[in-house]
Amino acid sequence: MTIIVLILLAGVSIHLVLGPNGIVNKAKEASGTTKKESAVEKVQLMLADYLPERQIEEKALEEYLNEQKEKGKLEEVTNNGDNTITVEVDGYEITIKEDELSIIKVEKAEGIRPRFTITTTKENGDNIIQSEEENVTKKAITINITNIAEYGENYTIEVIDAKGSKIEKETNVITGLTGQASFIIVKSGKYTITVSGTKDGITRQTIKTENIKVAMEQIQETEMFSKVNGVIDIVWLDLNNNVIQSPISPAEYLGGLEAVQYDEKQNDWVLADTKKSNNWYNYEEQIGMNDAKTSHWANARTSDGNAYFVWIPRYAYKITYFNNVENANHYRENSNSTEGIIGYSTIEGIIDVTTGTPKLVTESEPSNVDISKPVNNDKYSDYIPHPAFEFAGSKAGIWVGKFECSGTKSTAISEGEIKIIPNVENLRELTAGEIFTACQKVKTKYSLTNDSHMMKNTEWGVTAYLAESKYGRNGTKVIMNNDNYITGGGDYASSSNVEQSTTGNVYGVYDMSGTTVEYVAGVNALSNGSYYDFTNIDSKYYDIYTNYEESKRIKGDAIYETSTPTLKSACWHGKYVNFLTSTDTMLYRGRYRKSPCNGK
Repeated sequence: MTIIVLILLAGVSIHLVLGPNGIVNKAKEASGTTKKESAVEKVQLMLADYLPERQIEEKALEEYLNEQKEKGKLEEVTNNGDNTITVEVDGYEITIKEDELSIIKVEKAEGIRPRFTITTTKENGDNIIQSEEENVTKKAITINITNIAEYGENYTIEVIDAKGSKIEKETNVITGLTGQASFIIVKSGKYTITVSGTKDGITRQTIKTENIKVAMEQIQETEMFSKVNGVIDIVWLDLNNNVIQSPISPAEYLGGLEAVQYDEKQNDWVLADTKKSNNWYNYEEQIGMNDAKTSHWANARTSDGNAYFVWIPRYAYKITYFNNVENANHYRENSNSTEGIIGYSTIEGIIDVTTGTPKLVTESEPSNVDISKPVNNDKYSDYIPHPAFEFAGSKAGIWVGKFECSGTKSTAISEGEIKIIPNVENLRELTAGEIFTACQKVKTKYSLTNDSHMMKNTEWGVTAYLAESKYGRNGTKVIMNNDNYITGGGDYASSSNVEQSTTGNVYGVYDMSGTTVEYVAGVNALSNGSYYDFTNIDSKYYDIYTNYEESKRIKGDAIYETSTPTLKSACWHGKYVNFLTSTDTMLYRGRYRKSPCNGK
């Protein structure tokens, strides 16, 4: 297969390079004795050499041309920011259209463009960082430009991050033939530096892109960073952690379940056409906090209709922390509103940005996230691929029970006869070990091909995070089910009871808050118990905890990322946080008596 692909690529390359309209033939036609023709020919031959690297290695044109500059074959390389790159060779500036690899303009270098030379230095307060790594800063980068006097003082220096947001300028100084501006950098990533100058009424630009790494200081444990007011942003991922516009479809991952959608006229669930995803599901962003809840998560059920499930697609997340709830809500309404940001929870850890020097609140390497597999997109490189999707066989997403489980204790343990339906009394008085045994048997009971198991704490977290995001409730609280142990609050489709759902409509997960506490597979490694019979269970089926401080290295579980234990009402939505003690064996969630949002 590899040979066939390479042959196909070679065929394309040969046609583009050696065909009648190929780059080499055009280079030959353009060759001549003049300096201009010679410069054009050099660039065309470079493009011919670049073509295989573009097709096979997927190397960017700018990267390749900068390599040629380092070899002394080009004097300058400028990304114009409009799908063109200009190179200088032998006194000529030659502009290349990136997608077509075609030369669209040839001009003499003298007096045509602002001759800005851009360099950067990295600062730690007033001191330059001494580091073996290039482009490392603890506070800011200073942009130095030269040869600007010819263009007067009518010039600008601008720095933009990978998301297109402008970086705050700290200082701006002009001295003779040089200019200098300092910009505060608080996050690692790719930055685009643009210098614009005007001469004779014509404005030209010099653009340079740099990857800047922020070397953060470790925050002192005595300093408490508040995580009370956080907003969760979500991006959908494919199986290789590439960002995609729409979530992975569950159609290929039903594993014996039937896709269903809610029929408003019948007030009931009917079979869905999986080829028409818009009718089956729609993970839609909720822009306003008080808008109608229109995000429809995909639902499915067993063939006998006794168990309903909801699809949680693969995603990566990032938490932005604010100084108060008002600023957090402004951001939810408009993500361009950045007032009051005090920090982030990222793949590098929780970062405090309340001062010019960003501080690392937690360790840089999470214990349950593979940092060698980050999000493959510069714009979202600091997002965290949620670890719940790394369970064996669940990379595309997970199916979560729509309601609390019901049935009888004896048949649940012996046969896996668990029902997941609304308006019945929930199943209680099982130990965690008995719950695990019953959940394992659900797969066989309903002839499913996917693994079935007791929900891990991180799987509770992956559902809660999606609910908190714009694809769920967009920061509005899930209302508690107080209906005396009745699943779904009884009439789950009523206008009041849908507020108990993670989507605010019938398509979400119910009973995450109420009717009672629910064990999740999160075990206390320091307890005197034996994990409630979890001792001999494969560790992939549970998350291990020792104490609250150590939990900061576990991502996506709605504990350390969403609480500050020393502060009153330190949990999201004004709740309190409790955590395991030395005598507790298992984590449990979902009831105000033991904190509905964090800890137990």
